[in-house]
Amino acid sequence: MSSTLNSYGQIDATVRYLRALGTTTVYTPKTNVSINTNLKSTLFTSSTTTSTYPTGTIFRDMGKKAKTVNSTTGQDEALYVLVQPQIGSTTEGVPVNYATQKFYIQVWAAFNAPASVTVSRLG
Repeated sequence: MSSTLNSYGQIDATVRYLRALGTTTVYTPKTNVSINTNLKSTLFTSSTTTSTYPTGTIFRDMGKKAKTVNSTTGQDEALYVLVQPQIGSTTEGVPVNYATQKFYIQVWAAFNAPASVTVSRLG
């Protein structure tokens, strides 16, 4: 059965990039770990390793999202988007290790979340 209310979850070409407004923490999934759409914040933290990117870095939204919830209360805590950094003109913006250089960045946080959002959409 089809519905006229269904739509594809594609990223619009005019808003698929994000820019780091400050030093941005990125969350790289550990080897052989699958990040689900909804998961507890403690599981997300244990399934990823963190590093940072400097202010001004441009990221391309890859279209996959992960939402974390508080382990105790079940309330939404943060929304993360799978992204890829965009490198300079010598590689046409594509990272050298294209297949592996993908990670999550936080794009939304609840008022009581431990980390603040440091990126903004371009477009």
